[in-house]
Amino acid sequence: MANKPMLIVGGISIVLALASFGIAWSSGSDGLDDVAEVDPDDYIQGPSTTFSYTFADDDGAGSGGWYIMMDGNYDDDDGDGKTDACQNVSFTVIDSQGNDVAESASEFSCQAPSDDEEEFSDRQFDPLPDDGRILFAYVCVNLDTTTEYDCSIGENYTISSNTSLYVMDNDEYGLAFLGGSLKILGGGLLATIGACCCGLGGIFLLVGIVTGGNSTPVIGYLPQQGMAPGMQMQTQTPVQPIGEMPQQQQQYTVGADIDSSSVADTPVSVWDN
Repeated sequence: MANKPMLIVGGISIVLALASFGIAWSSGSDGLDDVAEVDPDDYIQGPSTTFSYTFADDDGAGSGGWYIMMDGNYDDDDGDGKTDACQNVSFTVIDSQGNDVAESASEFSCQAPSDDEEEFSDRQFDPLPDDGRILFAYVCVNLDTTTEYDCSIGENYTISSNTSLYVMDNDEYGLAFLGGSLKILGGGLLATIGACCCGLGGIFLLVGIVTGGNSTPVIGYLPQQGMAPGMQMQTQTPVQPIGEMPQQQQQYTVGADIDSSSVADTPVSVWDN
């Protein structure tokens, strides 16, 4: 008979593995769909000369801030390391008190690509580098703790320029990607758990099958029906050695050895004295 506890544990592990695989597939598929549906254009406003935003950091993990863009290409014909289209562009960042905080809350980059791919350039952070727009400045981007953007949560900032600009809400764009990425990560984690459960279930099932089976009877012992456990027969038939002839049981006849001539014919009463 099989080892039932092992088989039960193995079966439960296999069922949990199958359930984990199903949930992982669903979660991962939803995550991939969410990531594929994220369109950077949905988070870009413009062209315009004035934009107004309120700075927020709901998750406390920092903000992706806003990317400042304009029409143009990442060309550096004069070789000075600056993108030609944005060299003469300026903008302001005004807080709710009317102060221009562009110097402390933003960074004008206008960094052109170079032959060294590891060297910083704005093109590296442009989600749509070939759409006829260039990224050249950043406002309130504080995801990196080494940057020093002085932006206050809940503060309203107005970005203005004499040039038509585009502004991308990079924080919202990043959160949209994060939601789908977390689903993919969760699906991968569940798939890993399912694989572990499947492996353990297979081991338990194998052990349950191998360690089970019918018990081997003891040679020379025959269980007696109708006896309580622990009781033994008072007499047992001796086991005949192999190769010897069976011995005949000696039979006796009552009175066979008595001489009939010595027996009185007249019965005697035991009460006569």
